[in-house]
Amino acid sequence: MGKQIVSFFAFILFFIQINSQTNLDAGFLPKVVLSKKISEKTKWINSLESRTVLYDDAYQFSHSLVDISSIISLKTGLNQSFNFGYILRLRDTRTIHRTFQHFNLVNQLSTLKLGHRFAFEQFFESEKQTTFRMRYRISAEKALNGEKVDVKEFYLKFGNEYLYDFSDLEIRFTPYLGYQATKKDKIEFGFDYRLSNFIENATENNLWFRVTWYISLN
Repeated sequence: MGKQIVSFFAFILFFIQINSQTNLDAGFLPKVVLSKKISEKTKWINSLESRTVLYDDAYQFSHSLVDISSIISLKTGLNQSFNFGYILRLRDTRTIHRTFQHFNLVNQLSTLKLGHRFAFEQFFESEKQTTFRMRYRISAEKALNGEKVDVKEFYLKFGNEYLYDFSDLEIRFTPYLGYQATKKDKIEFGFDYRLSNFIENATENNLWFRVTWYISLN
């Protein structure tokens, strides 16, 4: 298992190196997610996320933003659900409000869990025009031992996401290593690599080291 983990992150670092340009920003993205089942088909999910820039073109250390989110997730089928949520973003002196709607589809394919997410988002900010964005994400999750993830076992998770704001495109790659600590909490850590401004022909690169702690309150 140790060799699998090392090989996994070595491949990701190599991929990032050959794709990144000189305009690379890098930093740290810690996140805590709390979830609670309200009923058999309804779940309430809340999260707190911080973004700290450790490296940019000016070699400056800065605290970039804080996101506070709340989501109601409604299960509509065996492998389908809808999310309706709100995010409060505090960025420097700016306050940004975001609402969003997700459609989630998850399939269990033998030892691989495959997920799809289709999203539509709305951004509201004082003295600025409301903006909109569409997103699509595909993700795959696989246990490193056995057919499913059990307590005190590791798993790999990889995501690929496309974001379009009706003017430009952003692509994200998110390779994570996860650990199911108990039945009620797990932690994932890895990279969040973002390529943006393709259409405007001024490609930007952002590399974040992400740590996410998921806690179930049920």
